[in-house]
Amino acid sequence: MPGQVEDKYLVEKNENESALIKQIEQKIIDKNKEKQIVEKKLKEISNSPEQTETELKLLKKENGLLKDQVDFYTKTKDAVNLESRQAALKENEIAISKKTAQFNYQHAEKEMTVAELEVKTNELSVEIARLNFEKSKIATVYRDKHEPATPEEKGNFFTNFLKKFKKDDPQDKYGYKKYDEYYKKQHETLAKSAGKLKEAETKFQDAKAKYQESNK
Repeated sequence: MPGQVEDKYLVEKNENESALIKQIEQKIIDKNKEKQIVEKKLKEISNSPEQTETELKLLKKENGLLKDQVDFYTKTKDAVNLESRQAALKENEIAISKKTAQFNYQHAEKEMTVAELEVKTNELSVEIARLNFEKSKIATVYRDKHEPATPEEKGNFFTNFLKKFKKDDPQDKYGYKKYDEYYKKQHETLAKSAGKLKEAETKFQDAKAKYQESNK
């Protein structure tokens, strides 16, 4: 992220420019609060999938033992124990199905929240980049007014060509082009993260529906 535009170049901003800067600064505050809310939510649900996965592993381990018992009592023709073990196995498999749906739901919720946090972080970055971009426009006007071009800056065709060859942009005499480029880049990053969030939300809704169905 480019450094801040120096405040000394912003002293002559007009009423509209001042209002715009304040508006963006308030948006930064709001976006940061939104980000903190999602961070808190992620912290609260972060361990749920891991805990459910541990429970699921125990159920699957129990499932293997029950199957061994069913096989044993089938071979020994112990009808009484066989019936009870078959009933226990059936209950266990239902529990595994429900616990799997719960794990998928919790995992999808976590992934969606991670994606949401990425979006909120990028929305905050966009507003910060916008603030610096708007400040750079104000600073450009101020410096154009108060910093007359030096003979080198006025230049001629040869010196301007040479500066361009050296990767100096004659149209970017204050080095503020980076703020525009960074602002655009943050918009692109936000758009990508928004797409990821949309996919995560779809997966979450699907997992949620299956989880609710498993508990009917």
